[in-house]
Amino acid sequence: MEAIVSEPTQGQDSKTATEAVAEVFPSSKFLQDVSLETSAPKKSAPSALCARVQELEEEVQAERQESAALRSQIEYQQNQLESLTSKIEKTKTTNQKQHQELDNLKQGEETNSLCHLLSVNKE
Repeated sequence: MEAIVSEPTQGQDSKTATEAVAEVFPSSKFLQDVSLETSAPKKSAPSALCARVQELEEEVQAERQESAALRSQIEYQQNQLESLTSKIEKTKTTNQKQHQELDNLKQGEETNSLCHLLSVNKE
């Protein structure tokens, strides 16, 4: 092992003691016991991974449904806004017409009053 540690490799530093031990005892139970090498993945890892993937897919689906609901709500509110804007415009137009008619009536009353005064003065 000392020879492996002291032996330089091409373009790299010499190996560490851990790397030398791993080279001498490749995939042995000893390395796993001293925590120098991780044990092979357990059979439950793929099922845990699948469960996590399924969980994430469910989250994505839930977010999509929430997004669709929010889009629907926004569309409804936009329609309401357009309806209210239309009503406001109609109300403004009606008010303008009423003001114009009121002005015309006032002008007509003034004309009638003047005519009445003129006719009274002639008599």
